[in-house]
Amino acid sequence: MIKQWLVWINYVVAGIGIFLVLMGAFFLLIRPSSIPVSDAPPPKTALPKRAFALPKENYAAIDEPLLSLQFAPMSMQLPELKRYLIYYGKNGRPDAVAEKPLLHFAFTGNKTISSVVPGERLYVSYDRKLNPPQYVFSPGNAETSLWLEATAEGNEAHVKATMKGENGETIHEPEANANFNLPEKEYVRFGGTPWEIGKNRVDATLLARQKARWYGPDVFLGKHGGKEYADKIGKQRIDFGEGEDVYSVYVGINDSLVWVNDQWKAVKPGAESLGKPLLVIKKIEDRLMNVELWDPEGKGKITLNLLKSSEVQAHSNIQQNFKFVGARTRTQFVFEIDGERMLLSPHDWLLSTKEGWVKLQTSEEIDNYVDRKISGALFIFDGIERKDDHMSLTGTLFNPSRTDMQTVEIPLQQNAPTPPAGASGRSSEKNTQVKKPGPATSNTRERISPRQPDNQDDDDDDDDDDEDDYE
Repeated sequence: MIKQWLVWINYVVAGIGIFLVLMGAFFLLIRPSSIPVSDAPPPKTALPKRAFALPKENYAAIDEPLLSLQFAPMSMQLPELKRYLIYYGKNGRPDAVAEKPLLHFAFTGNKTISSVVPGERLYVSYDRKLNPPQYVFSPGNAETSLWLEATAEGNEAHVKATMKGENGETIHEPEANANFNLPEKEYVRFGGTPWEIGKNRVDATLLARQKARWYGPDVFLGKHGGKEYADKIGKQRIDFGEGEDVYSVYVGINDSLVWVNDQWKAVKPGAESLGKPLLVIKKIEDRLMNVELWDPEGKGKITLNLLKSSEVQAHSNIQQNFKFVGARTRTQFVFEIDGERMLLSPHDWLLSTKEGWVKLQTSEEIDNYVDRKISGALFIFDGIERKDDHMSLTGTLFNPSRTDMQTVEIPLQQNAPTPPAGASGRSSEKNTQVKKPGPATSNTRERISPRQPDNQDDDDDDDDDDEDDYE
């Protein structure tokens, strides 16, 4: 039954479709092939009468309208720079100008920092080429139509924004965008753009990579420095480098060093230190020195620590190494040192090296020791003293780091061994004939120099008498 109904429905739908097709074909056949166009004008029509037409006097008597439109031309306004501007504080370097230290600013998403003197203009532009477009500082602070003027107020910066309009007018509106304060934020350089000193990247290991060693006060300069080294006496000595490239600086609390010609140099903060990396000594304890390193622009700093190097004690067995043999004159004494004989006189300097004890005699050798080009235990022969009917050689012994010294007394024993028979004491001694140093050079220190050789014009008979008296 259902199948029969479905068949009849299909027949009905097919019939309707055939009928519509036939109707469309019929209208297509009876449609005219052309449409006539008349050249006659359209018939005239009368306009409708206005239902509320009144005399003009009635309209003139009407008061002000309830609503009215007002024309407001387009006007320029200051952008809201406070949303994008960051204040990184002012130049805190000790050599910064106290009255007008530089203020550091940056825009969000841009690592470029610009510095400005308080009260001076810092020009801003909008770079549409960046992705996304953003505000940036004008390269070289070239003039633009938008600028900032800032002053420091405690831990904030007061910013005044100004813009120049198309017709040259100055725009200060809205007030909230023209004057605002920015809190100071800490500048973290090392998460962004690093910086270098010499060939070394600046980080917490900088001093170690520069071979810095802190020894403390230099007792050698304290005893023998004189006027030339008066400004270094009592200060902490720090050695940088090693070998022939080693150099020393002497610092105290709040002293400053600047990086010049690949070396640290002690200077007084000021014009000489501006624009250079600055190292400031902040704290000195028994074993730890705390310093601050500032970048040349004063935008950021890093705290560094330096441990005090272990002090090497002076030779404790020098009395066993220096064996008295005899006396040539009242001021010249023969000692056996490291198995060889050496002639010593008051104020002679002896340096302990890998090859043994050697006598420093030339100006170059002295300068190298003072400048730490060569190092080692140093023994300075002070003179002869008589105590309790016996004589002793007295001297001062400095340890290799020159941080410790001790007084040494070596008895001149009467039963000291004598040279073998037939051998002349003068011919068997090492350095018996002391070379006379040449003319003093400009590098020769005024006080730091060993004793000049005694007058060699002494009468031979007197020498023989003295030798008989002391041997």
